[in-house]
Amino acid sequence: MENIFSWSKSRDEEFRECQRKYFYDRYASWGGWEKSAAKEARLAYVLKNLKNRWAWKGETVHHIIENVLKSARIDKSIPLEVALDELTHVMRRDYKSSKAKRNWEDPKKNRGLFEHEYEKPISDDAWKKVHDSSVECLKNFYGSELYKELLADDKDPWLMIEDLEEFDFEGAKIFVKLDFARRKGERIEIYDWKTGKEENGGEPTVQIGAYAIYAMQKWKTPLEGLKAYLFNLSNPAPTPQEQILTEALIEKTKSTMRESIEAMRAMLEDASKNIPKPRENFKFTENTRLCNFCNFYKICEKYKTK
Repeated sequence: MENIFSWSKSRDEEFRECQRKYFYDRYASWGGWEKSAAKEARLAYVLKNLKNRWAWKGETVHHIIENVLKSARIDKSIPLEVALDELTHVMRRDYKSSKAKRNWEDPKKNRGLFEHEYEKPISDDAWKKVHDSSVECLKNFYGSELYKELLADDKDPWLMIEDLEEFDFEGAKIFVKLDFARRKGERIEIYDWKTGKEENGGEPTVQIGAYAIYAMQKWKTPLEGLKAYLFNLSNPAPTPQEQILTEALIEKTKSTMRESIEAMRAMLEDASKNIPKPRENFKFTENTRLCNFCNFYKICEKYKTK
C-alpha cells in the first residue's frame, strides 16, 4: 500500500498546530497496522488512533445517527430506546476495551482513549457526564423537526450519509466526509452534525467551503444550487443553521487549501512519492500547552528523554 499525499481540513489543522505531530501521524505511523511493523511505526500507529473523550463522544453519536438514517433509508426506522441502548452498549464496550488497553492488540478493532493511555485523573462522574451528554445529543436529534421531516421524506433523493469521499484539487487528493446530503427540489442540502458547544452559524468555515467544492464537482451543480447547514445536537431544540455559501468563501477555501498543500509538500524529500524530509525538519509547536493533550506525547523527542 502506497502512502499517497492527500489533504483534509483536519490534516491542515494538525500541520498548523504542530509539524512534528503531523509527521508522527502521517509518516511515522505508516504501516503500523501490519503485524511485522517496526516497533516505532506500531507505537505511533496505536497512539494515532487514540481519541479523547470529547472526540469519542462526537464520533459515537455520529455513528449511531448514521445507522439510524441508513435504516430509515430502507424504511426500517429505529426506535429511540433501541438507539439509546446501542449508544450505551458501544460506549461501555469502548470504555472497557480502552481501560484494558486492548487497543494495543488491535487498534482498528478496539477503542483506545487518550485519558486511559496517559492515565489522566478523570472521575467516574466525569465519564458519566460524557455518556449523559451523548444521550442528550441523540434524544435531541430524535426530537428535532428535521428528523421528523427526514422520516417522512422521500428517501430516493438522499445522496450521502457519513461517506468518506475525495476529489481532486490542482493535482492533490482532498478528503471530505459529509454527515448527510440530500437533493431537495432544485437544490442540494448538506448537513454537518455538531455535538460540542454551540457554534456561530453565521460565518461559514473552510470545511464547509470544501464540502461545497466537492458537491459542485460531484453533482455538477452551481454554487447557487447548494445549501449548507450546521445542526448542533447539544441544543435541546436543534434547528438547522444555514451557512451562507458565497464565491468569496469558495475562493478563500481554495486559497487556504493551496497554501496549506504547498507548505506540506515543502516538507517532502520526494513529492512524487510522498517521502518526507528527516523528522528534525518538522518543527515542534511553540504552544507547549498543546503538548499535554497530544496523542504522541510519549514518543515525542521533545519530552521522551525527560
